[in-house]
Amino acid sequence: MSFQFGNSISLAWKKLKAGEHTVREFQANKLWQLSSDPNDVFDYRKTRLGLYRSFFPENYKYFGQVANLSSSLYERIFTTQSLDPKVLWYYMDHRYYAPITTQKIPSTVTDDNLIANHYLSGSMFVIPRDMFGEGIKKKSVEISIYDSLTSSLNYTITDDGFGNLIDNSFDKSKIINRDYELIYVGFNDKYREYGTSKNYKTDYIIDESPFYNTLKIENKRYIDYQPGIKTSDTDEDTGTSAYFGGTYLSVNEFQRFNFHRGQNFAFSFWLKIPENQTDTSTTYNSLFDKKTVEDFRLNTDTSQIGDGDDRPIEMVTNSKKYPFDIYLNNQTSAINKSITFKQGSDLLYSEVTSSILTANTWHHVVCQKTGSNYQIWVDGVLENTQNKIITTNVDNNHKFYIAGNGTTSSKFTGNLDEIRIYRKALTSTEISNLYDNSFEKGYAYQTSRIGNVFYGHGIICVSDSRPKYKNAFLGKTGNYDYNDNENGFLLKYRSTVTYWEHEVICKLRKNEFNFTQNPSLYTNPEMGSMLTDTYATNPNFNPYVTTIGLYSDKRELVAVAKFANPVEKRDDVDMNFIVRFDL
Repeated sequence: MSFQFGNSISLAWKKLKAGEHTVREFQANKLWQLSSDPNDVFDYRKTRLGLYRSFFPENYKYFGQVANLSSSLYERIFTTQSLDPKVLWYYMDHRYYAPITTQKIPSTVTDDNLIANHYLSGSMFVIPRDMFGEGIKKKSVEISIYDSLTSSLNYTITDDGFGNLIDNSFDKSKIINRDYELIYVGFNDKYREYGTSKNYKTDYIIDESPFYNTLKIENKRYIDYQPGIKTSDTDEDTGTSAYFGGTYLSVNEFQRFNFHRGQNFAFSFWLKIPENQTDTSTTYNSLFDKKTVEDFRLNTDTSQIGDGDDRPIEMVTNSKKYPFDIYLNNQTSAINKSITFKQGSDLLYSEVTSSILTANTWHHVVCQKTGSNYQIWVDGVLENTQNKIITTNVDNNHKFYIAGNGTTSSKFTGNLDEIRIYRKALTSTEISNLYDNSFEKGYAYQTSRIGNVFYGHGIICVSDSRPKYKNAFLGKTGNYDYNDNENGFLLKYRSTVTYWEHEVICKLRKNEFNFTQNPSLYTNPEMGSMLTDTYATNPNFNPYVTTIGLYSDKRELVAVAKFANPVEKRDDVDMNFIVRFDL
């Protein structure tokens, strides 16, 4: 027989129903009425759980959990820009990134542990969540870019499960361990300030090293942002560089760069200089300075600290002790357009100078101390070295400045890019890799990460500043010019769908449902007789339960539980049935 719970369940449903949600929201073909706000979907489902807690007033005990299951693999080769129901792609301007926070750390709209790229252009997919599921399954994205004519454009990228897209063609051994990186300033976050009025520029630079040093721009009116270093084989611009025309950077954590006399360290940076320096008040223009300005306290009595007169003031005191001093010799010097690297104590100092640099050309420079050797490398070549042992202290309490020395004189004019300071000496191989900015690899950027995946939002984007990735999904020129199998790509991903597993306890009291409405048990049903056959009226007869139906307050069927075998309904004890179903 069919045994259905109708009225009793309907009353409980009516009491617990929140708002005016209709039963259509629970039908299989319309499981959810999706809100226009993506955040409403998840919250809405959580509120649904409360509706199942008690189909009967006494059924207060509720069992439920969430199972996150991936859907079948989606895979397609793209050679044209057709309207695909699952994937849309187009040129982007990074509006999917949240603004820089007041803590000056790039933030994103994802809750995954990803590092955000902020570059000038890129390509992206938008996968509508309400069409393919709730999100993108972690570690399921794979995109193969291929060009049958130009092998340098071919690569395969995958996500790492933390929201980062990785180009698997990179040799990870050529990327220096970031634990040694004291500072990394690439200026790529400044793409927003290309051509911006001097009054709307921010007054800080983001350090993307593990230390997140605080770098402040002194007089932001005189800094500009321009295309960055060029590729070594195609002469294309990559990323963003800073042009210093009368300003400099101050590093708040200057004590972190107070290298002692026995410590190895390395400065790696790219620069492009004009024919002449604007500031010629001295024969040099500072690139990295820690010997000119220090904090000085008027009140040296520590017992009086806190009285208001113990605040430090900046004093110009050129120290004979300094862990490093790196500067460009200008046109008033006999060695114009060369770079000098020095370390000094009260008694001794070491000094090395490079060859003459070509103006208006990007050069990669490394100044480092390795053991007792002081070296300067230009464009991957060791140009000068001096072996000297300094036996007295070189550290001091002076401040650290980039592109200046903290005063109104000796300021650098020109472009700087990809500034890195390491707390170790670099090998010749590592220096060569930092100098390698080829179109295909670009190890100068020291990362295989080329974009991000926002799993919960259905967004896949490639936003790396290297030109190889500029039109990742857009064809050779960005106009969807795939030309059959040229510049096409293969996309794979899996989506996630959450199934809510529910259990409802339905109680049958011993005095309920001890009858049947099965017409096959009545005598002369065609004549309208309501008398049951004798075997059905026997005191030993009990009805059997085969089906349980769960209804809404509108008497509409919500769920049906079908038993594999009929279950006898007893009239001497209460019976409980557990109905399990997924939504």
